[in-house]
Amino acid sequence: MNPASYFLPDSLNDWLSARSNDSWASMGCPQTGWILSGAVVLVMFLSLVDKRIHFAGINLARAWVIMCLLLTSLGQFGCVRVETVDKVAEARLPADPGCGRPDCVSEMAMRKQKGTIPSAAPQGLPVPAFSLQAGTVAFGTKIKLSVSMLPVGAVIEYSYDNGKTWIPGDQAAVLGTDPILARTRINDLTSNPSQATFTPYYQRMMVIGNSIMSHAPQPSTGWFNNNGMAASAPEKDFVHLLTAHLVQQHPQLTVRLVSSGNFERQFGQSYYSIDEFNEPLRQFKPDLIIVRLGENVEESEVLSRNFDTQFRLLLERLATYGGQPARLICTTSFWRRPKADVVIRRVAAEKNLSLVDLSGMVGQDQYLSYNQYRDAGVGAHPNDTGMRRIADLIREKLPLP
Repeated sequence: MNPASYFLPDSLNDWLSARSNDSWASMGCPQTGWILSGAVVLVMFLSLVDKRIHFAGINLARAWVIMCLLLTSLGQFGCVRVETVDKVAEARLPADPGCGRPDCVSEMAMRKQKGTIPSAAPQGLPVPAFSLQAGTVAFGTKIKLSVSMLPVGAVIEYSYDNGKTWIPGDQAAVLGTDPILARTRINDLTSNPSQATFTPYYQRMMVIGNSIMSHAPQPSTGWFNNNGMAASAPEKDFVHLLTAHLVQQHPQLTVRLVSSGNFERQFGQSYYSIDEFNEPLRQFKPDLIIVRLGENVEESEVLSRNFDTQFRLLLERLATYGGQPARLICTTSFWRRPKADVVIRRVAAEKNLSLVDLSGMVGQDQYLSYNQYRDAGVGAHPNDTGMRRIADLIREKLPLP
């Protein structure tokens, strides 16, 4: 005897399978599912009993099979299968070419349909324009950066080091001859950079130095001038030579000389204060400072009096005195001061300052004045050739346009 399930039509088997997977809505037959389920159970039960069970001449097993087939047919017309919203959306998405099946839906497309992937940041950020593109301007001049319309959340940035570091702001001060880059940014999205190049000129130069910078007359030693010691005339010392170079850019340049003698001889002592530089800095407001010292620093006291810390404090005071931005240039010693020079080089490098290395001049007769002055102290100073060499080395850090 064949079980009743053998007689069930394929449509009923399909319905039973789909019932566990899909959502159905009944239209006119809300109890069809329960009736069919009961009928199937009963048919299976009766199939186990002698199929010759009769009632009023009717074979009951055969009658129930006919009834199940009839209900199944009615269920196909009376009930409607309703897909969920997600399934409808999936069906409308394009198939992923990599699935290998026409009805396959891309997982990425599914996530995008459901809104789990954030929208991309705005494209085509505006490129900032410089109010001035190039030229010779005063050191510290602020160049305006602007865009026609800045998107919400975007910032303008500029860079002095070819894009290695960026500074937020819409005004970039001219601090050197390297190109200034500018861009707009939203999070990690950036515009193409724009670029401008300037040559700064200086309006107020302060020189901090010793007798090589300037020395009053000292007749007892045979020194009668009032300029850089051992130079044959004022216009021959390094300060005047450097000034002559800078006035080509700005004829109204003014110069102030400040003695470094106290610092060189007294640094690190309890009675010495670096505040001695405050007043000249406040009054003069230099935009260019030449730190030309070291000869009067005793080598034996470089470590014991911590020249490293004191020289660092000096440079920090000069750079942050409260005036406008200032360009600092340091030099090593004209005399043999290896310990002091090590400190000068290291601190200048740490602070990313321009350094003029005079070590190639140390002890070189062509740069000394022993033949011009009988006093050894005066003769140890640079002659006219030496003064010009010092001025040239500093000038190389300040090129003309």
